[in-house]
Amino acid sequence: MHWNLNMWRNVMFNDESRFCLRKLDRRVKVWRRRGERYADCCTDRVTPFGGGSVMVWGGISITGKTRLVIIGGNLNAERYRDEILQPVAIPYLHSLGPNSILQDDNTRPHRAGFIRDYLQNLGVDRMEWPANSPDLNPIEHLWDQLGRAVCARVTNTTTLADLRQILVEEWNAIPQQCVTMLVTSMRRCQAVVAVYGSSTCY
Repeated sequence: MHWNLNMWRNVMFNDESRFCLRKLDRRVKVWRRRGERYADCCTDRVTPFGGGSVMVWGGISITGKTRLVIIGGNLNAERYRDEILQPVAIPYLHSLGPNSILQDDNTRPHRAGFIRDYLQNLGVDRMEWPANSPDLNPIEHLWDQLGRAVCARVTNTTTLADLRQILVEEWNAIPQQCVTMLVTSMRRCQAVVAVYGSSTCY
C-alpha cells in the first residue's frame, strides 16, 4: 500500500485468461408478431458451448510484457513450471534485475508446494496476494482490452487456430505505453484499502 512507483518497477504481474471462440450467451431481443416465433427474421444460428476456447498466460511489468503463452488443455502445477515459469517467466524476471518480484494469484498451479520450493531454490521472491483481490491485478484490464480487440476480428468462419493467432497478434500489438499506465495505477492500492478497510478488495 505504501510502495512508490520505483518499488512497483521490479514487479512482474502475471495471470491466465480464457477466450471463447463464440460468446456463450448471444441473447438478442427482437420484437415478434404473433406466429413469428420461429421465422427466419427472428432467429439466429449459434454454435453450442461457445465453439471452443483458448487459454493463455501473460506477464507484464512497467518496462514491458512477456510473450503470450497458449495453453493447450488444463493447466496444472507441472505444466505451469515447464511451459511458463522455466521458459518465459523466470528469464523475464531476471531481465528486471536482482530485486525482481513475481506476483501471481492463489490458484492451485501457482501455489503448489513444489512450485514454492522451485521458486525458492531459484531465489525468486513472490508477492503475497490477498485472496479476494483479483481486480487489483493490472493485467486483468489488459485481458479486457485484448478481448475487445480479438472480438472485433472474430467472424463466423474463425477457427480455434485462427483465434490463437489473433490472440498472439493482438497481444503483441498492445502498446507499451498502455502496459506502463496499468502498472503505475497500482498506486491506487492505498485508496482501495481506505475504502474497504482491510488488505482485500471485498
